[in-house]
Amino acid sequence: MATSRWWLYVQAVFWRFLMRLGMIFHNIPHPRPPSPNFSRSFPSGSSKVVLQFYCPPDYSRNRKEGRRLPVVVNFHGGGFTLGGPSDDSRWAQAVISDVGAVVVSVGYRRAPEHPFPAAVDDGVLTLQYLASHAAELGLDVSRIALSGFSAGGNLAVTVPLRLRDLIVQAEHERWLSRADSTHQLVAVTASDLHIVALFCWYPILDFDEPREHRRAMSIMPNKTLPSFFTDLFDESYVPDLEQRRSPYASPVHATDEALRDSLPHDIFFYMCEWDMLLNEGQVFCRRLQDTNKHVRAMMVEKARHAWDKSANPFRNTTEVNILYKDACADMKAIFEK
Repeated sequence: MATSRWWLYVQAVFWRFLMRLGMIFHNIPHPRPPSPNFSRSFPSGSSKVVLQFYCPPDYSRNRKEGRRLPVVVNFHGGGFTLGGPSDDSRWAQAVISDVGAVVVSVGYRRAPEHPFPAAVDDGVLTLQYLASHAAELGLDVSRIALSGFSAGGNLAVTVPLRLRDLIVQAEHERWLSRADSTHQLVAVTASDLHIVALFCWYPILDFDEPREHRRAMSIMPNKTLPSFFTDLFDESYVPDLEQRRSPYASPVHATDEALRDSLPHDIFFYMCEWDMLLNEGQVFCRRLQDTNKHVRAMMVEKARHAWDKSANPFRNTTEVNILYKDACADMKAIFEK
């Protein structure tokens, strides 16, 4: 029996409050993560999307001199239901320090208030917003990397799929395509945007596979996300069981042709050994390799889902810092090609 949308909303509000408290403790260890340098927003449906910009120290000088910096568009986690754009500020710190890119963290609309495909559409609209304001913001949108954590890792894959389909549709029909969930016109331009890499941290890739099956496949089922969380996430974001097979929700159902044409050549996956999402991530990586993508897949041993996010202020951050730095080195090399 489906849970009422009202009860899903009550649960979401409760867990959002607790997650905000947890992130306060997460950010205690030194060095403290940065605050965004500035924010922008644009309307989306009956709400708005907030973009938080994290900029390297030379951003203002480069912008004044007309030099544009590469961009990392980041999508936060939280099962499409919890979390916010500042949750990955430690990742943003690593990127602006080691890569010298601008990080744009996306405050997409969350479920259950805004179910699928709202978050995907907001990701597409974000890319289009950045392209149309690139000169003003000093952004080189020919060098874009997408990154995301958990639900955000899903968006790092599904947003390019959605964008490519809109581009194809626009080229075929020669008119502006309407985004289903936002009811606003979406101008699609193929020439302005170039996504050069994906960095997906423990993403969910298949809403169609029952959670109990995935939990049973984990080598440590007792260390996977509990069902009261996963039920809340799944019923909030994709309540329609038919929609769970959409490639914009579950990219494992995208065709090989769509994956080949929509996704960049360089793709990085960071998975967790004790995560129920490990198997689908490994299978998906093999599919991407079969489409001639350059895929680097890493598994963090003895790690739970979202192992890099912890409310323990006394945790050891060494392993997380090393992996972030390693990812940034790969990203920098791609931007400098």
